[in-house]
Amino acid sequence: MAEETGTQEVAEEEEKGGGMMKKLLLAVAALALVGVGAFVGLMFMGGDAEAPLDEDGNPIEAEAEEPASKGDGPTFYTNLAPPLVVNFKDRLGDPHVMQVTLEVMARDQATINEVREHIPIIRNALILLYSGYIYEDVSTREGKEMMLADGLAEIQRVMTQRIGKPAIEEVYFTGLVIQ
Repeated sequence: MAEETGTQEVAEEEEKGGGMMKKLLLAVAALALVGVGAFVGLMFMGGDAEAPLDEDGNPIEAEAEEPASKGDGPTFYTNLAPPLVVNFKDRLGDPHVMQVTLEVMARDQATINEVREHIPIIRNALILLYSGYIYEDVSTREGKEMMLADGLAEIQRVMTQRIGKPAIEEVYFTGLVIQ
């Protein structure tokens, strides 16, 4: 009789363990379904898993049609990441900080690739340029437009020195914090 009781206990423990195993398998299957659902959702929401990459493995910026401003044809963009952080002063000499995130526009991918190769030089030139600004001047809309125009001229100067042509047509703020 003692053996039968021991056998019953082992059978009950195996059923309980089997039940736990079933629950574990169901949980793993549920997690797998959630993962597949998230992946499919990202694919439909714009996560392009087959985006073309440049020689450095960075995604190539998609061309975007825009009304022609200085030229015709498609427009290509690249950012000058990471954001520039610049120290500058106001008219009284008090220190201020500016964080600037910029994108540049050109008419062909080859030009964008040239710009990407020279980003360290461009960033250096822009930091030197923007550090000479006065807080009161850049606090206005006109001052910010002046920053864009001066930044464009500076980038075109650098690109002309490096590749023999101005290369880009426009510069845009994609982030600007002035304190």
